[in-house]
Amino acid sequence: MRRLCCTALLLVGFGALECAGAEAPTPGAQSVAEVYVDPLGADSNPGTASAPVKTLPQAQYLARVLISQGKTGVTVILGDGTYPLTEALTFDYTDSGTRNNPTVYKAAESASPIISGGVAVTGWTQEKAGRWTAPVKGLRFRQFYVNGARAKRARGPFPEGAERFGELKAIDADAGFLVPEKSLPPLHNPADLELGFYNSWSHMIARVRDITLEPDGRKRITMQQPGCFLVCRKEGVKAELPAYMENALELLDEPGEWYHDVEEGCIYYLPRNGEDMATATCVAPVLETLVSVRGTLNEPVRDLRFEGITFADATWMGPSDRGHADVQANCVIEPTNLFERDGSLVNLHNEYVMSPANVQVGYTRRIFFSKCTFTRLGGAGLDLGLGAQECEVKACTFTDISGSGIQIGCVSRDGHHPADEGMVVCWNMVANCRIHGVGVEYEDSIGIFAGYASCTLIERNEIYNLPYSGISVGWGWGEEDSGGGNYPIPFVYEKPTPSRDNRIANNHIYHVMLKRQDGGGIYTLGNQPGTVIEGNYIHDNEGWPGGIYLDEGSGFIEIRRNAVHGAHTPMNYNNRAQDRINTCNEHDNWFGIAPEDPAFPKEVAANAGPQDKE
Repeated sequence: MRRLCCTALLLVGFGALECAGAEAPTPGAQSVAEVYVDPLGADSNPGTASAPVKTLPQAQYLARVLISQGKTGVTVILGDGTYPLTEALTFDYTDSGTRNNPTVYKAAESASPIISGGVAVTGWTQEKAGRWTAPVKGLRFRQFYVNGARAKRARGPFPEGAERFGELKAIDADAGFLVPEKSLPPLHNPADLELGFYNSWSHMIARVRDITLEPDGRKRITMQQPGCFLVCRKEGVKAELPAYMENALELLDEPGEWYHDVEEGCIYYLPRNGEDMATATCVAPVLETLVSVRGTLNEPVRDLRFEGITFADATWMGPSDRGHADVQANCVIEPTNLFERDGSLVNLHNEYVMSPANVQVGYTRRIFFSKCTFTRLGGAGLDLGLGAQECEVKACTFTDISGSGIQIGCVSRDGHHPADEGMVVCWNMVANCRIHGVGVEYEDSIGIFAGYASCTLIERNEIYNLPYSGISVGWGWGEEDSGGGNYPIPFVYEKPTPSRDNRIANNHIYHVMLKRQDGGGIYTLGNQPGTVIEGNYIHDNEGWPGGIYLDEGSGFIEIRRNAVHGAHTPMNYNNRAQDRINTCNEHDNWFGIAPEDPAFPKEVAANAGPQDKE
């Protein structure tokens, strides 16, 4: 299949990609040099097994020295414990190994090393009404953990009887909401307040500018711009009246809630049952990027592996700075490159900005993550971004993540019509992973999201307990495809996008769509010639339609031998414009057949999900 896929890419003008016909690295390659690191070590040590260094930056320095001396197969072995970072651990082409002798960062035998971007919060004192407070001066964060469990930012329902005010015709419009005076108590820091909106598949956040009292006794909540302008004018589902308000001391009234007073430099927390703040382990995640593996077009990072490592305790401050004008799948509209269509604002060619991940990979060849854990993260878990080629994510766990689990490709101009073949996101694999409990903070997050990508293999993953779709592949609603799509846009492309030859196979997807609508266990957008959806077992999903969903622009996709039950609509088409539905081939599936039915395909169900014997 490899050679066939990249031959197809040649036909559409992307040139001879370096990854064409690539073979897997030779297994069992021997290391010629080792560096040992342990939280109990010392950075003055030589990094041997008996005298390990203490920090990962020092271990990386020693590994780079060995690589510069011509050593290949350098392995950094991490002892048990937590490795706190004060800045992102960044890898570039100087960290590269070779195909047969990659550079490896791995857990020592029986060890569970954690790379953490968090800061311990100590010095707690008890306040009134059961609250506790501690100093956090100079820190910024949107998440907080007590004994490893995520706490909840102080939140309450938005007041009833609210009305909108202001004409949102300009990006600096004076607009917001009027509420009854007694429905909103005086706030200590009104400009800290955030308002959240839910509409169908979308979850949006806008920040408050100030709150004043009107002559008629109502309170006037004036919103920050351009955030409110964007969430109320964007295409698709728009913000109407808020569903909740968040991030005020006055809302802290339930066990497990917290509030960060940035101005005073302290945090307030109401403990959950059984939590003793005198002994509790409290962590504020402050780094936005834990690990960055980023090369360039001319010097990609090659042959780097991470094995058995936990990536934890990172945040993402974008919504605190500018709100979250979400369009879909945690991609947000920006106040640039806009045009108006039917009264709504659209970024040209749906070129939105993806919410970033806390572990980022881009312009690389053969970056592998094996048996790693991504948890307690405030962005997405892992990005395989522009130029990520031949990367593998295998037997990893993604859980307790604010955004999506894994993001592959992007949704920008460089994604749908890259200027250089080295920017194409291709030949990446996500296999045998368990993805659950993601989208904790942003409710339209995805288990595995792939934007513009080719030759992507997503197989044998278990995906469950998500607020929105399990797997989403493709982007653009057809607009960026050759000749354009169903919507009028200022100009169209004649060349197709790189989206093609993706395979979504043998995944077990259940209990997704728990909070949002208009998504599915597997969801697609845009033309994707050669793409196959097969052997997946999808069941018991809450929101509509919930099964396999070919949305707008989806074309040239084959759907075969899937079992779907317990969904509102096991197979849903919304790709009839331009007759694209007839380019797709659906056959030999089992839709709506429950396990107790003799016709239920037991072999499909048994074959779906991770194969632990690997």
